[in-house]
Amino acid sequence: MEHCCSLETVGHRPSGFSMSLNLGAIMDRSPDLRNYLDRWPYDPDDNVLLARGENRRQIMLVRQLMGIEQYEVEGRPDGQRPHGMESSLEFQLARLAAAKTAGLEETFRLSAATCEELFKEGMMYHYRFLNFCRLKKWARAEHDTARNLRLIELVRRYAEHEEDRAQFKQWQSDVTRMNALSHAMTLLRRGKHDKALKSVHETIGEIADLARDLDAGRPGSEKLEAAVLEGVRETLVNAPTLRPRDESVFVRQGDYWTIQYHNEIARLKGTRGLQCLACLLRHPGREFHVSELIASLPEVPAPVAASNEAATAPLHDAGPVFDARAKTEYLRRVEELRKDLEEAQRFNDPELAAKAQHELDSILEHLAEAVGLGGRTRRVGSQAERARSAVTQRIKISINKIGEVIPPLGRHLAVRVKTGYFCSYHPHPDRPVVWKLTV
Repeated sequence: MEHCCSLETVGHRPSGFSMSLNLGAIMDRSPDLRNYLDRWPYDPDDNVLLARGENRRQIMLVRQLMGIEQYEVEGRPDGQRPHGMESSLEFQLARLAAAKTAGLEETFRLSAATCEELFKEGMMYHYRFLNFCRLKKWARAEHDTARNLRLIELVRRYAEHEEDRAQFKQWQSDVTRMNALSHAMTLLRRGKHDKALKSVHETIGEIADLARDLDAGRPGSEKLEAAVLEGVRETLVNAPTLRPRDESVFVRQGDYWTIQYHNEIARLKGTRGLQCLACLLRHPGREFHVSELIASLPEVPAPVAASNEAATAPLHDAGPVFDARAKTEYLRRVEELRKDLEEAQRFNDPELAAKAQHELDSILEHLAEAVGLGGRTRRVGSQAERARSAVTQRIKISINKIGEVIPPLGRHLAVRVKTGYFCSYHPHPDRPVVWKLTV
């Protein structure tokens, strides 16, 4: 059934759409729309139809509980033309082609911001695919999934950051299955039974009872179509939720840590290095002096390095408390804190001022203990250096262990965690990780 109407986008939109209008306000201005909605009651099992929009172009309408979603049938689902092209994907493919023509393919990279734009666009095509399946428009459903497979491949090869490659990779198996099912249904509707059977068997393996039927001989066309349709139904019921970011978990439960990243889960025996990492993840962007991290560890009598040699080293004179590098780091941080303090005072932010002053006082206290009369560096037991060495080794050992069980997270932490006299965690500004750190 088709309806002729001239509707603009109203009501709820799925994640990834940039425009959401107030349904009540629009309905107040348009009694015809109210009548239209009244004639089309919400039914989650029958809520998609094709209609004619402005200029008689075909559009897809999806009836939701509180309104209507509108999708363009041709081109990008929201009707936009980013960068003057059909889609952001087409624009990036054009950029890639130009780079290849100029012999500069090795310089072509997709930034985190570009990958985020492509992800949101891909979600729009994913939602439209699901609705095409409900309408049994198999060729169009196949087209949208094939398009998203090209998107995944582009990001896999050219994303600048590992986080983006991992984010898109988790789509791949589901989108491949969706594409294979749509392709099989397209072939069946064209009477190409053998090709449909081959496509199903090669791409997604056995569906329902097809394995038994294959053993007994060639399954009938109706049996094959029923099996593929059942696969489509399962896809619609269990359609994956494509979210910009999955929840990442770093939680201590008794003597073990539960860690989750990009749908991979691991449990590791509790260590002080993991405790230090948790502290850094809880405060992204903040720099912690190693003494703060040591103080945050439960029941730690003294900073102890990970190696046996360092762990048993006595607290005798080990040279200057602060070498040149340590002094440079301290002075850099002091200068940053003074600027933060001035800015907090200028903007009348007492909380920020108190925080900066507290850290500044702590560093100055450490400097006072390390420097003797006349500014000469004291030659006493190198507490700060031993703390730096201990914390650095513990954190790096923990990152290596995480990398053994969840390689993408290991690579992420190796790049984003900084160690030294000051330690910090800096996720990419365009791809922040949302960490769950408490049960």
